[in-house]
Amino acid sequence: MRILIIGFVAFVIWCFVSAWLYNDKLLPMRNKPVPVFTTPESKTNEADSLMKLKALMPKDLTIYFEFNDTKFKPDPQNNNSIAEFKAWLDKYPGSMLLVQGCTDIVGTTEFNKTLGLKRAEAAGKYLEEKGIPATRIIKESMGESKAFENYITKEGRAKNRKTEVSIKLQ
Repeated sequence: MRILIIGFVAFVIWCFVSAWLYNDKLLPMRNKPVPVFTTPESKTNEADSLMKLKALMPKDLTIYFEFNDTKFKPDPQNNNSIAEFKAWLDKYPGSMLLVQGCTDIVGTTEFNKTLGLKRAEAAGKYLEEKGIPATRIIKESMGESKAFENYITKEGRAKNRKTEVSIKLQ
């Protein structure tokens, strides 16, 4: 019986001590406000400034070609776009002009890839004649892989025979 009484007293003492520790020591620490450190946000986020920069970029220029041809007729509206591109390249020396030649699906893939490159080179030569340095022009062929219009109608295929000129940021 003595062991039971000693065990009961020890249990009661342990309950009082653990309740005291929990209520007086642990609970106040748990409810204590934790300081939160925040870093000040910069006024201009990089993503926001990139979006603003892209909004100011000149719109892409599209030059259409005839079937199986690399010659095009210069358009006065193209000259305005080229002047905008030239001003942009002067203002932002890290940017380049990307000239992508596209074709319709008529012909083999290799032929269309070559034709697309020839169209890009013809457009690039035209841009060089308008005062844009050749070192700032990247010419590539998309061939038939970059289809914007459907190939079912004749008009749709004609809209895919083009060269697109756009700004490439670096």
